[in-house]
Amino acid sequence: MMISMTRSLGSLQSTIARTRQIGELDRKLGEAGQEMSTSRKADVYRALGNRSAEALALRSETQRMEGFVLSNELLSYRLDTGAQALGEIRDTIGGVQDLAAQTGANGLTRGKELQAAARAAIEQLVGQANRTVQGSALFGGLDSGKLPLQPWDQANPRSGLAPSEVIDAIYGAGPTDAADAAAMADQLVAVFSTGGAAAEGFEQTFYNGSPASEPGRLSARIDVDETIDYGVQANDPGMRDTLRGLAMLAAGDISEIEDPAARKAWFDEAFNALGTGAAGILAAESRMGAQHARVEELRASQALRLDLYRSQTNALEGADPYEAATRLNKLETQLEATYAVTAKLARLSFLNYM
Repeated sequence: MMISMTRSLGSLQSTIARTRQIGELDRKLGEAGQEMSTSRKADVYRALGNRSAEALALRSETQRMEGFVLSNELLSYRLDTGAQALGEIRDTIGGVQDLAAQTGANGLTRGKELQAAARAAIEQLVGQANRTVQGSALFGGLDSGKLPLQPWDQANPRSGLAPSEVIDAIYGAGPTDAADAAAMADQLVAVFSTGGAAAEGFEQTFYNGSPASEPGRLSARIDVDETIDYGVQANDPGMRDTLRGLAMLAAGDISEIEDPAARKAWFDEAFNALGTGAAGILAAESRMGAQHARVEELRASQALRLDLYRSQTNALEGADPYEAATRLNKLETQLEATYAVTAKLARLSFLNYM
């Protein structure tokens, strides 16, 4: 009886041991197969031991650099698109400036042509300034969900007035003398200034983006210790002066201003506003172009660093597929042998010992 119990216990322990051995071999076989297919250690941190902290630090740096590369790619596109839009706005202004220079203060031969060109330029500028990138307005500031410039002949819901109505109300039949022209021009300077709650004000009727009173501008962290403010807004001085100059020329045919002094005062103010506006837009375009160049420079550097981090991570966590294949074949042989022995033991009985 004692011999039978001892043999039963021995057979049970042997079976349990073989089962555990098969389980362990099966686990190692799975790991070897995974390493062979992925070229990466199946259990990285157990394999690395004390170097696990190095692998974790590399992965953290890789993720952070991937974030910079992605965000800077989007920012670079936005800056490039913005700089192009500002360049197109300058081209639009330049066409009107050239025609105005040819027309001169007399405006007796091409006044109506100049008026039509200024009116068309306003429509074109509004479209250019309202350009969006991925649904976000380029020149709306922090309030980038709205198109910044109000269409010229459409009433703004805030004031109930269209920009063209504000200009027409001031210009009326045109200035009668130099003093009248100067007074009208001063009114327009006040309209195209920022701040104020008057219905005819720039930020109530002409503009829908972030007001000038908000101190914040669009900004982005482009590297670990570098941030840029890149928000050009359609209520910046360059844009406002440009629109004011175009509005003055589009308000009426300057050849119909009978008084030469009034005509000259009106024309000179409009032409100077266009020049000041164009200079402001050029400065904004140059600044945005320089920022785009800086982001592109960083992108190249960050891409190199990202490649370095990835190669270092692969060196730590990578597995040799040939070594894994050799180990896989060896484990398969061991597992087959273990299965064979286990099956043979399972078929043994007391009769095998007689």
